[in-house]
Amino acid sequence: AEHCPFLVLQTQGEMVAGKEMSVTVEFTNPLKQTLENVTLRLEGPGVLRTMKKEFRQIPANSTLIWELKCIPKQPGLRKLIASLNCGALRHVYGELNVQIQKP
Repeated sequence: AEHCPFLVLQTQGEMVAGKEMSVTVEFTNPLKQTLENVTLRLEGPGVLRTMKKEFRQIPANSTLIWELKCIPKQPGLRKLIASLNCGALRHVYGELNVQIQKP
């Protein structure tokens, strides 16, 4: 059985409430076909507003990296959740716990 593909989330910079940080979502297409009309979504209550990005095509075995900047509002332990949807692949997820520091 093919393993379910997943999204890899990473953060750069210090994670401090009120300071800009960046989040990257990485996805590798595991199929032997090009994925069409892919929607990537990232949510993280208290860290960023829900963001969506559309990719027209992701070629077979290629990797995409989506980087976005955000300013977390509140300190504490937060969860970032990414999801990917397209015709050929459904419910591809990734999540990351982030600890936001007090300013």
